[in-house]
Amino acid sequence: MRRREFVAVGAVIAGARLMRGAAGYAASAQRAAIAIGVDKAGDLPKLRAARAGALAVAKWLVGEGFEVKTLTDAHRPVKASDIFDAVEPLVKRGTLDQLVIYFAGHGFVCAYSEYWLLSGAPHNPNEAVSVVESVALARQSGIPSVVIISDACRSTAGSLGAERVHGSLIFPQDMSRPDRPSDVDVFYATLVGDPAWEVSMAESVPVYEGIFTAAFLDAFKRPDTTMVRAVNGKQVVPNFQLKPYLIREVPRRAQAKSINLKQNPEVEVVSDWNTYIGRVLTNEMAAPDSTPAVPTLRDVAALQLDAVGLGLKIDPAQNKCKGQNACRSAWNSSIAKNACKGTGSADKWSREIQQLARETGFAQAQNAIAATNALPEEWLVRTGLRVIGREVASIVTHPQVDSHRDDTAGRTLVEIDLGEMRAASLLLRFADGSGTVIAALDGYIGEVAVDEKGVANVSYLPSRRNPMWDLYRGQQQQIAEMHGAIAAAARFGVFRIDGERDFRNAVARQLADRIHGLKSVDPTLGLYAAYAYSDAGLNDQVLSIRDTMLGTLGVRLFGIEMLSGSSAGHDIEEQTRARVPLCPMLSQGWSLLRVRNVSLPPALVAARNDLRPALWTTFGPEGTLSVEKIFHA
Repeated sequence: MRRREFVAVGAVIAGARLMRGAAGYAASAQRAAIAIGVDKAGDLPKLRAARAGALAVAKWLVGEGFEVKTLTDAHRPVKASDIFDAVEPLVKRGTLDQLVIYFAGHGFVCAYSEYWLLSGAPHNPNEAVSVVESVALARQSGIPSVVIISDACRSTAGSLGAERVHGSLIFPQDMSRPDRPSDVDVFYATLVGDPAWEVSMAESVPVYEGIFTAAFLDAFKRPDTTMVRAVNGKQVVPNFQLKPYLIREVPRRAQAKSINLKQNPEVEVVSDWNTYIGRVLTNEMAAPDSTPAVPTLRDVAALQLDAVGLGLKIDPAQNKCKGQNACRSAWNSSIAKNACKGTGSADKWSREIQQLARETGFAQAQNAIAATNALPEEWLVRTGLRVIGREVASIVTHPQVDSHRDDTAGRTLVEIDLGEMRAASLLLRFADGSGTVIAALDGYIGEVAVDEKGVANVSYLPSRRNPMWDLYRGQQQQIAEMHGAIAAAARFGVFRIDGERDFRNAVARQLADRIHGLKSVDPTLGLYAAYAYSDAGLNDQVLSIRDTMLGTLGVRLFGIEMLSGSSAGHDIEEQTRARVPLCPMLSQGWSLLRVRNVSLPPALVAARNDLRPALWTTFGPEGTLSVEKIFHA
């Protein structure tokens, strides 16, 4: 092909006419899609199904009345600018009701964020797409419904040589913020979390067969009766019903291909019950799936969060969830228990979840994190750090801050004198040359746990000289268990709030009520909650966290300031003075810097290329040396 492939109904037809007869949407509705398929990225092994998957999805969407543009590498490279140039005019129209963006090809995960590799990557670090950042911008697009479908062959950044790839943005940044954020539904072929880092290119490429895409399309060709809903007189499969279907069907198909192949999709649906992409394409629907549901890490997290009081409590009489498979799409296990009452499978379901928690390491991580939330009885310092799991080689901090360390029995205790300061940034260098940047908070002891990947957990507990000490002492076990459940869920990429807007708001209120007051006892609870709220598009809740933390701590934590938008638009020196520490403490924060308009000093920008795959920011030796220059400047 000598020019870009276009898939359209006839020639270029006006949007209103194109939509006539499109299932379920009004005749005046406008829907568009971009289907991207890249079989060959740079020198990486060629995939067999990415381009074909894009063409299949494009053909299907045309039949659903979408205005579709396809971008494949059949005859020329696919560039990031091609995608942006396709998205921008659609956003600027201001009349689009739904936009679907589909990608199939090589992908990788770094710092809890997914990236799509285009034809010129990884050699050209700009020829990739930063999915998390693009999703964040999509929420500001003003398009009521945006759907991102990612069938990426996911590998480790190191196995692809992609450590320096940070990707491009495919949505414009100069948009005014709409009164109501767009609903962005995201369908990932596999989970973005700790287990994904264990897959190398050599392992992921040979088994990539577009299983996710095939299952996605079959949801409309062969749905069961529980998946179908009548919208505007049309039989459709709503986006929210795709979630339980894909969660059960994708692993089943992967196992059928190879007993050793494990593929568990991650689906984030925030749209309402009437939002859909396509019609039911059959006159004979299947009976409801009777195969027992297989638990996922989302179910594991839900059960543990419910156990510490973070599950949403609802009136069983109001619950419309029917059957165990439908329950699995809920964010929390309280709904699952209510909906599955009387099925006789609750005990079996609980046992299976507990077994999965052990097999995946979730239970071990949760218990290890909870165990670190305990201060040495004999330690009476006002402000300090306790580091376990790795020997600390050096501590670098502000010239006006004094520190004294004591290495005893496999742990490092650091007493910190902040003088008149309320907080300070610290660089911890470990014995292997790696390091991390964290905040020292007046009146708190920071607990830093390090494992083979890097910093696995950070928590802040009131010291005995902090007025919060008595509150902490009275709820020490409760706080430890809550922190363990939340931190483990975040580590495995499943501490998320999804569901339609009213449901998300209800979960957010419950979470806010549950940790109200405890954010001051352990500020990292507030940090985790802020990321969950931001990911769910609940900006008012992020602002509430910011105000509470600023009022109780008297300092601005980098991550919360970034998520609330309070750091945007200031020069680098002003931003550095206004917040601690110098950069995001949670790794996932690095992928949001651009879309939040936050700048970092050049040394930190360079250090980002040496991030290690840990939940909390951990630099390799080269990155640690780069960061140290800032403290000595």
